[in-house]
Amino acid sequence: MAEIRSLTGLRGVAALTVFFAHTLETLREQGFALYPPVIVERLFLSGGRQVDIFFVLSGFILAATYRSWFDSRIEPAAYWKFLQRRFARIYPLHAAILIGTIALVAGAKLTQAPTRFGLDRFEFSTLPQHFLLIHAWNLFGEGEGQWNPPSWSISVEALAYLLFPLMLIASRGWREHRPWLLLGLTVLAGAAINSQMHWGIYGIAALGRGLTEFALGCAVANLVDSRAAHWLQSTAGSLVAAAVVVIGFALTPDTSFVIGLVTAPLLLTLLAANPVSRAIGSPVVYFLGEISYSVYLGHFILSSMFYRLISVAWMKLNWWHAAIGIVGITVFVLAISTLTYYTIERPARDYLSGRRRKRSGGNSVTAGVGTSSG
Repeated sequence: MAEIRSLTGLRGVAALTVFFAHTLETLREQGFALYPPVIVERLFLSGGRQVDIFFVLSGFILAATYRSWFDSRIEPAAYWKFLQRRFARIYPLHAAILIGTIALVAGAKLTQAPTRFGLDRFEFSTLPQHFLLIHAWNLFGEGEGQWNPPSWSISVEALAYLLFPLMLIASRGWREHRPWLLLGLTVLAGAAINSQMHWGIYGIAALGRGLTEFALGCAVANLVDSRAAHWLQSTAGSLVAAAVVVIGFALTPDTSFVIGLVTAPLLLTLLAANPVSRAIGSPVVYFLGEISYSVYLGHFILSSMFYRLISVAWMKLNWWHAAIGIVGITVFVLAISTLTYYTIERPARDYLSGRRRKRSGGNSVTAGVGTSSG
């Protein structure tokens, strides 16, 4: 599947929203009275629901890209190549940030540096799970750990990658002959599963949430050639799809399976040229999508570093200190994320995947998203 710039741009918007939402939470915890209108917060400052977009988007792109690989059976060579590409996409940056966090924690312990939440939350016993990307599965009842909170969704994605070929094989007949029925059953199953659990980032709540939304994306990918998809790609259809997302976000108080449902039509919209895809695929937004995985996975540790440079206490002195701090942390996170993208994420991905990513115009091959994924 050739890279769709607007799908990459959508990932950038989602990652930036996660970062802004967590920044707002941190400032509120430190005494900032920042309470924008509810609709603004739900649309632009609610980070949890953006992760739901990542899961649906990931399933959608991977199904569109790799379904021909597993049409009738799972060939070991194809399965290994698929996993090689996917883990080349998500693992190097995850490992680099985890190692960097370990170094910072060790340094803070040795120097007895003060930290806002203390260092006890960093449990060294959970590190093997984090390095194996199974920490969000909660296999040993130790919770999700605190080494890099955003990585919980990458852990769930890892399980989705392992199961993905099995999902394609199991749904083969339905995909080819009854795609709408498959979508309906996926929606019903996802809604039922998620209605029985609270929002969570580890254990069965995280796995149920991530896997059902990933499956939803896979099911929607079967409709890319449908009449409904063609209408959604028209000017009128694209505006309706965008309106569905806005209304769904505005009416949903917290993240839920509903977020995946209202996002699904937009994914079909973004496959063709229309006002919405042109806006989300614009150069600036597209670049945000390129660095989105670095922004998403690195913003926690980068924010912590920034607050060492400009303290929240200083930001609270007056409005222009606050403005400098908010602009400063945004520039800092985007700048360092750009650096990690070009020095760690992209080179490691290209090397470990066993292929060089084509970069001619808009014809580069996409291997999906990393998160929740980036």
